[in-house]
Amino acid sequence: MKEPIADFVFFHSARRVVYASGALERLDGLAKEFGCTRPALVIDGFFVGGAIEARAIAALKAGTGAAPVVVPVPTHEPTTDTIAAAASALATADPDLIVAVGGGSAMDTAKVARLLLSNPGPVEAISGFGKSLRPHRSLFVCAPTTAGTGSEVSESAIAAKAGSEVKLIFRSPEMTAAVALLDPTLTVSCPAIVTAQSGYDAVTHAVEAFVSNASSIMTDPFALEAMRLLAKWLPIAYAEPGNMAARSACLIGSCQAAIAFNSANLGLAHAFAAPLGALHGVAHGLGNALALPIVTAFNAPMLGPKGEAIAAAFGAPSAAAAMSKLRHTLGLDLSLDRYVPDDAAREKVAQAAMRSGQVKMNPRLATLDQARAMLAAMRTPTGGAVPVFAE
Repeated sequence: MKEPIADFVFFHSARRVVYASGALERLDGLAKEFGCTRPALVIDGFFVGGAIEARAIAALKAGTGAAPVVVPVPTHEPTTDTIAAAASALATADPDLIVAVGGGSAMDTAKVARLLLSNPGPVEAISGFGKSLRPHRSLFVCAPTTAGTGSEVSESAIAAKAGSEVKLIFRSPEMTAAVALLDPTLTVSCPAIVTAQSGYDAVTHAVEAFVSNASSIMTDPFALEAMRLLAKWLPIAYAEPGNMAARSACLIGSCQAAIAFNSANLGLAHAFAAPLGALHGVAHGLGNALALPIVTAFNAPMLGPKGEAIAAAFGAPSAAAAMSKLRHTLGLDLSLDRYVPDDAAREKVAQAAMRSGQVKMNPRLATLDQARAMLAAMRTPTGGAVPVFAE
C-alpha cells in the first residue's frame, strides 16, 4: 500500500448472521438459547396463512412452548400509522422475543415498533439521528424474504409520515436485530418484479457505499464482494426463480451491501429515490433503478480506480454502462415520465433530493441545476447502452 490508510469509523451493531437453507427453523434453538417464553411474530401480510408463517410459528412454539402473537404488517411501505399499530400490538403481548419475517417494510416496521416499547410516545419522536434511545429487553431476530434492503443488519429504517409527503429516517444501534437469519428458501416465492426491484436496490447499496465519501478500507470489501455476487447471480434469480444458488448469493450480497452502507452511507441515487417514493409512490428499488445509471454517469469523472472496479465486477466497459445494462436485463429500463408527469413535479423531486443528507456523501457534489438535468435524462430509457447525460 503506497498511501497511508485514511481515518474511518465502522459501524456494525448486528451480533450474529446465520446463513442456511432452512435457517428459519433455527428460531427453535435461538429461543431456547436465550430462554425466551413470550414470542411475537411481525410478518408481512403477504405471508399470513401461508407456509412461511406456519414454519415460523411452529419453530417458535417448539422453542418457547407458546404460540406467538402474530402481528401482520401491510404489504406497502411502512407509515407512522402502521408502525404505531404494530407497536400497540407488541405492547399488549409484552414479548421477550420479537421475530420479523418479510421484506424491508416488515423489518423496518418491527425495528421501529419494538423501540417504541421502551421509548413510548409518537412514532415521530424517535426519528432522526444521534438520539439516545433506551434499548428493549427482547431478543430481536430478522429473517428477510427479499434480497434487497439489507434491513436485517442495518441500524436504520424509513417510514412515511401518515397524511404527508414526508419520509422519516430512524437510526439507532438499539434497533438492529441481534440475529439475522438468511434463509434462501424464504425468497423463492418472490415475484420476478420484486426480485428485480429489491435486487437493484441491493446493487445500488453496494455501488453507492463503494464510491461514497465515507467509504473506507473496512466497507470496501463488503461492497465489492456484494457487487460481484449480485452481478453474477441477480439476473439468474430474476430469470430462474427456483435457482437456489442464485437466491442464496443474492441474499448474501444484499446483506454484505447493507453492512457496507451502514457505515459508508449512500449517495445521489438514494437522494432521488426517496422523493420519488414519497411524492409519486415509486417503489424504492425502482426509484434507484431510474436514477443509478444517470447518477453513475454524472459521477464518472470522480470514480477513478473504483469506477474501473465496478465495471470489472459487472463485466462492462464502464460503471455507468454496467448499471444501465443490468437495469435493462431486469426489465427496469423505464422512463421517468411514467411516474413523474410534468416539469413542476420534476422540480419538486429535484428540490427534495437536494435536501437529502446523502447528497454530501456522493463522490461528486451536485447542484440543483445538475439534479434537474439528471431528472431530465431519466426520462429516456437507455436500452442497456451507456447513459447519455449532458449537463
